[in-house]
Parts: sequence; C-alpha cells; structure tokens
Amino acid sequence: MITLSNTGARVDLQLRKGAAFARTLTYKVNGATTNISGYTFAAQIRTVSGTLAATFTTAIVSAAAGTFSISLTSAETSGLSTTTEYKWDLEVTISGVVTELLRGDVTVVDEVTT
Repeated sequence: MITLSNTGARVDLQLRKGAAFARTLTYKVNGATTNISGYTFAAQIRTVSGTLAATFTTAIVSAAAGTFSISLTSAETSGLSTTTEYKWDLEVTISGVVTELLRGDVTVVDEVTT
C-alpha cells in the first residue's frame, strides 16, 4: 500500500515542565543540505481541541549550512500541563508556500528535582 500525504514526518516531543528546550535542525532536500536564505520557520504546541499552548522561537543559525533552531523557554514549558493532551507541528514557508515538516504528540513530564 502506498500513502501519499502532505503532512510532515511524525516526531513526538517529550518536554520536562519548567525546563528550557532547544534543538538545532538541518533542512535537507533529497538528503542534500539546502541553503535556507529567505525561508521562515514556525512551530506551535496546541491542545487537541486547537487552543494555542506555546509558540516556539525559531531562528536561522546558518542559512548556507541549512541549519535553524527551535526553542522554548523554561517559563513557556512551565505553562504546560502534565495532564493535557497536546499536538505540535513545524512548518517552513518558502516563497509564500507553507509546508509542514514535522508533526506529532507532546508529552509533558513533571520535573523531579526542584
């Protein structure tokens, strides 16, 4: 069976409540690093009913190397509930065309050491 889709790859997140989260990602097309000059990235966490819970800060790290970052502050993860179901996605906008790169579930876990 072949499935054609316009959704991003599934990547689930596990976030520790009250801890900062930051990752640097590399944008590739057919396995090759792509210059991302002029691209914009956006990512959000929403409840399954669609209420906005958090917006990631996104930034291009090196356009020529195709790297960009996504992050949440500790204050932003503190605002997430360990009992609420969340979804997230990451989109790229290229020449006005929005494409979803990643999507998945978000699990928030309590911090142990305070």
